[in-house]
Amino acid sequence: MGARRVLVPLLCALTTTVLVAVPASAAPPGPRVDLRVLVVQDGSPEVDAVLEALTEGGVPTDVVDLSDPARRPVDRASLTVPDAVPHARYQGVVLPGDAPVELAPAELTVLHDVEREFRLRQLNATVRATARTGLAEPSPGAGWSGRLDGGVARLTDAARADGFGDMRGDVPVGEDTWVEIGTPLAGYTTLLTGSSPDGTHRGPLLGVLRTGGREELGLSFSYAPGSMPFAALAPGLVEWLTRGVHLGMRRAWFAVHVDDVLLPDARWVAGAHCAYGADCPPTVPPAPTIRMTPADVDAAASWSHDHDFRLDLAFNGAGSRLAAPGGDDPLLAALLARRGAFGWINHTWSHQYLGCVRDHGVVPWRCATVPLLGWTRYVPERVIDDEVARNTAFARDVGLPINPSELVTGEHSGLRGDEEMPEDNPGLAGALDDEGIRSVAADASKEAGQRPIGGARTVPRHPIDLDFDTATFAETVDQYNWSHTSRADGGDGTCEADGGCVPPVPAGDPRAGFLGRIVPMEVTKALGHALANDPRPHYVHQPQLTEDRTLYPVLDQVLGSYRALYTEARPLLVPTMTQSAEVLGRQAAWATAAGSTRAWLQDGIVTVVSGGASDRPVDVPVTVPPALDGAFGEPYGTTRSGWVPVAGEQRIGGVAP
Repeated sequence: MGARRVLVPLLCALTTTVLVAVPASAAPPGPRVDLRVLVVQDGSPEVDAVLEALTEGGVPTDVVDLSDPARRPVDRASLTVPDAVPHARYQGVVLPGDAPVELAPAELTVLHDVEREFRLRQLNATVRATARTGLAEPSPGAGWSGRLDGGVARLTDAARADGFGDMRGDVPVGEDTWVEIGTPLAGYTTLLTGSSPDGTHRGPLLGVLRTGGREELGLSFSYAPGSMPFAALAPGLVEWLTRGVHLGMRRAWFAVHVDDVLLPDARWVAGAHCAYGADCPPTVPPAPTIRMTPADVDAAASWSHDHDFRLDLAFNGAGSRLAAPGGDDPLLAALLARRGAFGWINHTWSHQYLGCVRDHGVVPWRCATVPLLGWTRYVPERVIDDEVARNTAFARDVGLPINPSELVTGEHSGLRGDEEMPEDNPGLAGALDDEGIRSVAADASKEAGQRPIGGARTVPRHPIDLDFDTATFAETVDQYNWSHTSRADGGDGTCEADGGCVPPVPAGDPRAGFLGRIVPMEVTKALGHALANDPRPHYVHQPQLTEDRTLYPVLDQVLGSYRALYTEARPLLVPTMTQSAEVLGRQAAWATAAGSTRAWLQDGIVTVVSGGASDRPVDVPVTVPPALDGAFGEPYGTTRSGWVPVAGEQRIGGVAP
C-alpha cells in the first residue's frame, strides 16, 4: 500500500470561508430554487437510509409521511412559491420508488411537471426492473434477481463523471442483500453494476433514467441505514441529487486514542471471567499485569508511519514513576525517542476515579455516603485539580507535546454515566476551569451528545470493543464471549438486557476466532462511524498494542477498506480532541439553526439568509461544485465546501451546477 496523506489539516471544517463578490447584472432574474430536499417517506428502511444520509451531512429536508392520513397533498402549492419569478421550494425529491401507490396520479403528475420546469432530480430509494424505471424485467437468460451474501459491485465511468468521481470503483455488497438485475432500456444510464452469485448475469444495481426532460436515479438493491454498499455510495448520491450545490457538508473522520499509556493494566483471567487485581476473588491465582515495552513503542511508531495514520496516546505519568521510582523507565525513554510519531493527551496523573468516593465493601461497588445524612460523597475538587495539574507538569518536565486544554479522565470518571453516577461530580466543572480544560473525553456508548461542563465541552468517544484487560487473542476471545453472549451460551448475560448478544466466538483457535469474528464486527462499527460524517474519536487501551497487538488487525481493515473505496480526493481525516469538539459543536448548532435558515440558488448565486439575530452569526455549511476554483472553501470529494458565518444575508457567486 502506497503512502497516503491522512494527517492533513481539517480542510474547511474549521476555516473561515471567503465569499465571492457578486457583480451587478441588468439581466432579469432567472428561476429560484430553494436549497432543501423533499423526502417522501413510507417507513421503508431504504428511505430511512437516504434521509439519514441527508441529515448526517446537514442537508435541510422536509418529510411527507405517506402513512399520515392528514398529510398535506403533493401539489403545486406545496412544491412552488407564488413569486415574480418561478420559485421552487425544493432542489431535489426522494421517493420510496418511481410511483408509490400512496401518491395519487395527480400528485405524481404535478411533481413531475415541477421537476421538469426547474430541472430537479428525483432519487427513487428502491425500484423494480420495469419499463417505467428504464429496465427490462429479468427473464430466463436475461437479468437476475435474488439474494447476494457479499461480493463486489462496480461503478461505471458515467457514475464517476456525475457525483461519484472520488470513488475508486469497487463497492462491496453486504450480506443478505436482495438485488434485481434488469436489462437497460433506451434512456437508462448504468452507474453501478453487479453480478449474480454464479457470475452468469451482470447488470445495473444503480442507474439514471432520463426521459421527458426529467432525471430519476433508482437503486435496485435492498439496504438499510449504515449498510454497504449504500453507506459508501451516500456522498455521491447526495451530490447527484443536489447537482453538488446544497447546504451541509460531509467529511470522513477517524481518530484513535490509546488510553492508560505508561500504566500497567490488570489482566483478564480466561476461565475465571475476571481481571486479576481489579475484580477477581482471592482464590484466583495471580496474573501478570500488562504494560507496553520499548519494542511495542517501536512497533506502534513503525505501523503509524507505514499506514500514514496518527495514534493519540493518552498517558498517566504516575505509571512511569511507579515503574522506575529511583531510576530511568525504559518505556518512557522509548516513547520520548518516538514522541513525534504520536499525538499526546493528558489522561490524569494516576488514573484515579474522579466521580464519587467508591465503597468497595460491596460487590459491585457503590458510591459512599455521609453517615446518617445519606448524601453522596464525591472526590474533592482539589483532588481533580491535582490529578490534572501533576500530569500536565509531568508532560512539560519530560517533553511530551500536549495540548493542555485537552483531558481524558480515568474511566471517563467525574462525568455522569455510571449507574451509581447519574450526575457529574459537582466539583468537576470548577476543576476543569481551574486547569484550563476546554475538551474533556466522554464515553459515546453512554452519552453520545456533546454538552458543556463549565467552560469545557465533552468529546464523546466510541469504544473499540477490545477491553482494557486483554492483550492476547485468547484473552480477548474469552472476555468477548463472557460479556457479549447470553447465559445460555456461557456469558454473563448482561447483553440480554439490551438485546445485544452475539453468538459465541469459537475459542478452539483464538487467533482464527478473533480475526474471523471479532475483527469484522469492530471494523463494521468503526468504518460505519467514519462514513457517517461522525467526528467522534475511537478509543482502546495500551494492552491492545502489546503481546498479540490486537488493535492493528482492526485498524488495518478500517484503513484498507476506506482507502479501497475512495481516492485521495476524499481523505480520511484524523482530528485532534480540540478539532473533534469544534466540529461536533458546529454540527449541533447547525442542526438547531437549519430550520430557520433560508438559502436558494438563482442565476449562479447561492444566497443564505440566517434566521438568527443579526449580531450573532450562524455558521452555515455550504457545498458547491468545484468550478469556483480557489475562491470558496476547500476541495473535498467531488465538490468544495466550507462554513459560512452568516449574520443576515450572504451570497456566494459563480455557482454553476
